[in-house]
Amino acid sequence: MELNEKLLLLVTDIYDAALDDTRWTATLGSIVDLAGGQSGGLVWIGAAGEAVISHAVGVEPAYVQSYIETYEPFDPSRSVLHAAVGQIQTIRDWIDVDEFRTTTFYNEWARPQGLEDAANILIGKSAEGISRLSIMKGGGPVDRRMYQTISHLTPHMQRAMLVRQKLQRQSALETTSVRTLDALRTAVLLLDADGHVTHANASARELLDEADILRSVHGRLVTSDLNADRMLRQALAGTALGDRSMMSANISLHLTARNGSHYVGNLLPLTAGRRQMFGTSYKACAVLFVSKAALETIVAPDLIRKLFKLTPAELRVFLAIVEIGGVPDVARSMGIAETTIKTHLTRIFTKTGTKRQADLVRLVAAFTSPIKI
Repeated sequence: MELNEKLLLLVTDIYDAALDDTRWTATLGSIVDLAGGQSGGLVWIGAAGEAVISHAVGVEPAYVQSYIETYEPFDPSRSVLHAAVGQIQTIRDWIDVDEFRTTTFYNEWARPQGLEDAANILIGKSAEGISRLSIMKGGGPVDRRMYQTISHLTPHMQRAMLVRQKLQRQSALETTSVRTLDALRTAVLLLDADGHVTHANASARELLDEADILRSVHGRLVTSDLNADRMLRQALAGTALGDRSMMSANISLHLTARNGSHYVGNLLPLTAGRRQMFGTSYKACAVLFVSKAALETIVAPDLIRKLFKLTPAELRVFLAIVEIGGVPDVARSMGIAETTIKTHLTRIFTKTGTKRQADLVRLVAAFTSPIKI
C-alpha cells in the first residue's frame, strides 16, 4: 500500500476513534508505525497539573507507571505545553543533545528503552486541561519522514480531539450527539435501512432545504445522482441485514451540485461498539457524512503540494479540476491546451495514487475542516 493511501486511511481511523474511544490505542499504534517511531502516548494534563496517559503503545506498563509517578516533571518534552497548538517540537528544540544525555530522565527512563528523541505536539488546550501527543524514536533523532507524516496527521488529531472533548462534556448521549453534530460543518444524516432520515444536523438540514444534491421525499433521503442513490440503497440494505462486507466497507459517493460544486459522501455503518448504541438511540443503521470538496484555507493547498510533491503547475491543475470540473472546462478557464491539462493530470494521478477525477475530489474533502468556525 502506498504511503499516501495509508495516510488517508489513517485519517479515517483518527475520526473513527473520536466516536469510539476504544479505538484510540490501535489508531495510535498505526500512527507510530507509519511515522517510523518506536512508541507513543496521548497525555492529558488536567487543570490542577496532574498528568494522565490516556493511551500508550510500545511502552511497558512499568515505564508508563514510573513516568506518571516519577519522571513526567523531568521530561524536557513537557515544554511543548508552552508551544503553539499544533506545532511539532523535538527534544533538540529545548535542550542540547549532550546535555540531554546527562539528565536523570534520559539515563533512567529513556535510555533503558532505547529512546533517543521524540516528536511532541500540543493537540488541544482548554480550561479543563491540555492534551499532547508524543511519538518517541530510537536509533537517532526525529527524521524528515517522521516530521512530514506527523505534520499531515496533526490537524486531523486536533479536530478529532475537539470532537472527543465535545462528546465527553455531556453526560447524556442524545444531548451530546445533537450539540456535537450541529457544530460540524460536515452534513451528518442518520439513516434507517430504508433510507429514511432519523436525524440530521444543522448542516444537513441546510442541504435538504436547498434540495440540490440531497432531498427528502416523504422522509426518505434521495441523492442527485442515480448511481450514487443505487449504491446508497444497496449499502443500507446490506448493513441492516448484517452483511459483513457492507458493515466494514468504506462507501464513498461523489455528488455534483447544479452550480458545479463537488461534494463527497461517506457512509459509516452503526453496527459496533459505541456506534451501535449511537445508532440505536436514533433507530438508525448507518450515518452519512457529506462534505463539500473545497479548500477553504490557504494552508491546505500548500499542504497538498508538499505532501504529494506537486509542481506549482500541477497544483494549479489539481485545484482547477476540483473547483471547475472536467478537462475541457479547465483548459478553457486556464487558457491551456487540453493535451497539456491531460499530461498534468496523468502526473497528478501518479503522485497522489488516484485514478479518477472523483478520487481527487474525495482527497480534497479530507483537507476540509469539519468544524464550524
